Amino acid sequence: MNDLKIIVFLSDHWLVISSTATAVLMLMVAYTISHALANVRTSQATVAWTVGLISLPIIAIPLYWVLARNKFHGYREVIREVESRQRDTISDIQTQLRTESYTRSTAQNSVLEQVADVMDTPLSEVADCDLLIDGKSFFECLFAEIAKATEYIYLEFFIFRDDEVGNQLAQSLIERAHAGVKVRLIYDEVGCIRLSKSYLQRLTAAGVKVYPFNTRQGWFNRFQINFRNHRKLVVIDGKTAIVGGLNIGTEYLGSADESSRWRDTGIKFTGPITHKVQAVFAGDYFWAARENLPEANWTVTQNRRPDLGQDLPPEGNAVCCATGPADLRPRASMMFCALANSAKSRLWISTPYLVPDEASIVALHMAKARGVDVRLLIPDRADHLLVYLAGFHYENEFTEACIPVYRYHAGFMHQKCILVDDQLAMIGSTNLDNRSLHLNFEMMIGISAPALISQVEMMLKEDFALASQRSPKKLRWWYERLGTAVARLTSPIL
Repeated sequence: MNDLKIIVFLSDHWLVISSTATAVLMLMVAYTISHALANVRTSQATVAWTVGLISLPIIAIPLYWVLARNKFHGYREVIREVESRQRDTISDIQTQLRTESYTRSTAQNSVLEQVADVMDTPLSEVADCDLLIDGKSFFECLFAEIAKATEYIYLEFFIFRDDEVGNQLAQSLIERAHAGVKVRLIYDEVGCIRLSKSYLQRLTAAGVKVYPFNTRQGWFNRFQINFRNHRKLVVIDGKTAIVGGLNIGTEYLGSADESSRWRDTGIKFTGPITHKVQAVFAGDYFWAARENLPEANWTVTQNRRPDLGQDLPPEGNAVCCATGPADLRPRASMMFCALANSAKSRLWISTPYLVPDEASIVALHMAKARGVDVRLLIPDRADHLLVYLAGFHYENEFTEACIPVYRYHAGFMHQKCILVDDQLAMIGSTNLDNRSLHLNFEMMIGISAPALISQVEMMLKEDFALASQRSPKKLRWWYERLGTAVARLTSPIL
């Protein structure tokens, strides 16, 4: 009987109800569009959202309020909160990672110095540095360094997998924890969405401090799900650091089918630059755990050779470029622009995703116009379909401007590596796409050391030899062309 009354009421008042609902929806669309016009970072993204809000408002409105945010709230506030309680530690972190904004702190005589000034981050020294090409050398180095730890181990990765490599890592960490070593681990909740709870429980039960980065802390941030902590770093006893683009998973080791392997690169180093990486971890750990790092060692040690009984000079200078949506300026984009603007003879970039913002596109075109050898290396197969399709548009744009884009065939190219002239090599986690430039927490280590630069040059030449260029005029199927156009339109929000 009640159901019948409801049906009768709706039929009698349907016109009023539908008109009211439509009016409310239109008001929400108008307000959301006005918010997009005032707050969305680029005009291209504003157009994309406006088209979606008008054509598919019921779908686009909730997506906008979840995905369109480009500023990460709460991170700086937490650092300030901790600063009031841990002034000494915060002072160490700020000293390690920041110089005064808009103030020259170097002579800007080299590419590294120019990048340091643009990024407002101090120069440092690097001692021993080893290039870790591919998963085999990376994981061998990782497990060897973990086994050497005597005081503490800090780990931060976007993805941990409960597979052969992941379980070997867990066992290594558990052994060190049982030996009295302090082990702290941060993981990204989205990146580890498929990670089993038993994996984390096993670590926790052994005494490992495990925390998700948790971008959704606090009521205001409950929909803050479009941000990721994409950093990959390890710090051992404050003396050795390992960074790169690799996550914890067997896909980086390859298989009998080489086409399925993930091609990536990392680097291990010692010296004062290690403390920069440690400071990045400390800031992220404050956010994730609201805890200090009392065991952290901030004392600079010399690069000493016991067999020679003397201190060795550093291999070169280095800089740590830690970027993210909590930055007041688009520092990741500024980093790419600084590299392109300072290049004189060569700019080689390896990236798995090619969806650059307008500033980066202009900077690459300007470098090419100055006669710089600009090359881009990207994968030939898809990892994320929309990003892959959007890449075709930019590939054609660059190729038509005589900037060659090489597609790597011997597996999935996941490497994030930049080589500038014979002066600077950068390795880390930052892709040349909208997500890395504006939505992810990322980190790149730039090193100016002749031996390392020579190794990176040889590595990239071998990678280019396993790649080929695609003609920009080559026709694709109609659905590929349509998919590319749609992906291009949505690229600012990917």
